Amino acid sequence: MNAVVYARYSSHRQGEQSIEGQLAEAQKYAAAHGLTIIHEYCDRAQTGRNDNREQFQLMLADAAKHAFDALIVWKTDRIGRNKEEIALNKYHLKKNDVRIHYIAEMIPDTPEGIILEVVIEGMAAYYSEQLSQNIRRGQRASAAKAQSTGGNRPLGYKTGPDKKFVIDPETAPTVRLVYDLYAQGQTITQIIRTLNAKGLRTKRGRPFTNNSLRTVLKNEKYIGVYSYKDEIRIEDAIPPIVEPEVFYKVQEMLKYNQKAAAHKNSKADYLLTEKLFCSKCGAMMVGVSGTSHTGSRHHYYYCVQQRKKNCDKKPVRRVWIEDLVLNHVIALIRNEDLLEFIAESTYTESLRKALAEVEKATANLLQAIEAGIFNDATKQRMDELGEQKAELQNALAAAKLREDLGLKKEHILYFLLRFVDMDYTNEACQKQLIKIFVNSVFVYDDKVVITFNYSDDDRTITLKEIDAGIQQGVRLPRSLCHQL
Repeated sequence: MNAVVYARYSSHRQGEQSIEGQLAEAQKYAAAHGLTIIHEYCDRAQTGRNDNREQFQLMLADAAKHAFDALIVWKTDRIGRNKEEIALNKYHLKKNDVRIHYIAEMIPDTPEGIILEVVIEGMAAYYSEQLSQNIRRGQRASAAKAQSTGGNRPLGYKTGPDKKFVIDPETAPTVRLVYDLYAQGQTITQIIRTLNAKGLRTKRGRPFTNNSLRTVLKNEKYIGVYSYKDEIRIEDAIPPIVEPEVFYKVQEMLKYNQKAAAHKNSKADYLLTEKLFCSKCGAMMVGVSGTSHTGSRHHYYYCVQQRKKNCDKKPVRRVWIEDLVLNHVIALIRNEDLLEFIAESTYTESLRKALAEVEKATANLLQAIEAGIFNDATKQRMDELGEQKAELQNALAAAKLREDLGLKKEHILYFLLRFVDMDYTNEACQKQLIKIFVNSVFVYDDKVVITFNYSDDDRTITLKEIDAGIQQGVRLPRSLCHQL
C-alpha cells in the first residue's frame, strides 16, 4: 500500500518531536506495517491551531487525486487541533479512500477505537485551547511590565535582557529620518522613495510601502508610550526615539493631509460635500455616481449609513439639491438689507446689544425662580440663555479683536458686496459661495433646511438642533426652511 507522511513542528513547543524524528519514526512504522512511503509533506514551525498550512493543503489536494492510499502522522493533533477541522479533514481523506495511521497513538480498528479516537481528538482540542490561554496570559503579564510580547516590537528598538525595549542604534536613525522628512512637508510617496533608494528597510527587512511607513508614523512607542491591545497603556515606559513636539506635529499633519485628500477627491465634483446631511439619522451625505441601462451617467448624494443598512434615506439628485442651495445663497447676497444685517451682526456693537438682551432675560428668569416659579421649562430656558451668553461672549471677543486690528463694519460690508457681481455659473465661484455662506443642509422628505454662517460660530448645526427648532415652531438663527 502506497503511503505518504505528514510531519509538522510547532515552534511554540520546543520539546515536541522534531520533523526529522517524526520522519524516522514514520519509516519504522511503514516497514513494520507493510507500507511504502512515496512522499513526505513537512510544515516547519507551523501552528496546529488551524489547517491553513501549505504542505498540509498540498497533501489534501493530492489525496483528492488518489495519489496515495494511506497517510502516516505522528499524532491526531497533526490533522488539526480544532475538532471541527479534524472531523472535516478526516472526512475528506476517508472520502478519497485514504486510511490514517497514527505512530504515537495506538488506535485499534474496532468500534472501541472510534471512541478512543474521539477522546484523543477532544484532548488535542483541549490542549490547544489551554496552550493559547497560557500564551495570552503570559503576554498580558509581560505587557503589564512594559516588556516585549514578540510581535509588538517596532522598527528602531531591540529587546534587552529583561525583555524591555531598548533603542537600536542601527535602525533608530531611520525612524527619526521618517519623522523629520514628513514634518518638513514631504509626502508619503517621496519618503518611501528616499528610504528605499538608501537601502533602508522595515523591521522585517523588506522595502518600505505605504502601509509600513504609516505604521511607523502613527506608533506612540516612539514617544515612550507602551500599549498592548486595548487593555494596557503605560506612559514613559519606553526610551523615546522621537521628540514629542515632532510626533504630535506629524499626527496633525497626517489628519490634515488625509482630510485634504478626501476633500480634493470628493469636492471636485460635488459642491455640498461636508455640508449635506441626512434628516433621518444625521449622518453626512456623500456624492456617488452610477450608469443607467441607457448608458447615461447620473450623480446623487447618498447617506453614508445607508451603505451599512442603518438608514433608508433615499438618495437625492446632485443637480437638483445643488441648484436649490445655490439659488438661496444667491438670493441672500442680492438682498442688500440682509447683507447690511450680516455686517452689523458681525460688528461689535450689535453683539453687545444681543448680550445685554440675554443678560436681561436671564435676570428676569432668576426673579421668576426666586418667586417660586421653577419647572422643567424654566430650567430648559435657563440652560438655553447660558449657552447663548457663552456664544455671544466668544463672538464679542473675536469681534473686539477685529476692531483692534482696524476692521470696521464698512470693511465687512464691502467684502460681502463683492459677491453680488460674481459669475454664478463658474464652479470656483459656486464653491466659494457655499464654503463661506452655507453652514449645513438637511434633506427631509418634504423640506430642505439650510443654515447659513451669519456669525463667528463656525460649528456645524446638528440634526438634533434642527429637529428641536422645528418641533418647537422656532426657526434656528441663520436658517431657512424650503418646503418641497
